Amino acid sequence: MTDSNNTNIDPLLEVEPVNDIDLLLLSWAQMEAIELIVADEEAAEAKTDLVALLMTDYGVTDIRLVERTYEYYEVGYRQGGEEHTTRFETVEVESIYDL
Repeated sequence: MTDSNNTNIDPLLEVEPVNDIDLLLLSWAQMEAIELIVADEEAAEAKTDLVALLMTDYGVTDIRLVERTYEYYEVGYRQGGEEHTTRFETVEVESIYDL
């Protein structure tokens, strides 16, 4: 059911839209996941490009994998002088293996 008072929810999808920064951090985590299983030059280059984009467009620095479990990947970073973390489900991060 759609809550018409919540402007953050897409009435067609009934979900909150994902922020661009979250998509970029998810992509970074996916490249990290690839590098954890095999040395991959393209993944390393993509990760470098993502870090540059996050830094210039969002002021994000010090991106790192904080924790990896069977349930989630936790990514840490600094933005605006503050520490932040975000978690992505392992299934979502490792879906990159299916491509």
